[in-house]
Amino acid sequence: MDIKMKKIVKEGLWIFFLYSFITLCLFLATDRIERLEKLEGDFRNTNNSVSINFGK
Repeated sequence: MDIKMKKIVKEGLWIFFLYSFITLCLFLATDRIERLEKLEGDFRNTNNSVSINFGK
């Protein structure tokens, strides 16, 4: 029973660390977007990307 419990705790910790890392990345990305919106004004409506259409 003790080995099974250690395995469950180990898997739970990996899931927790993965969740924490993804959450941290999302918070950093939203913080960066907020800073860009403050600096450049209307960040969502400016489109500086280039798209290529490969369709017929």
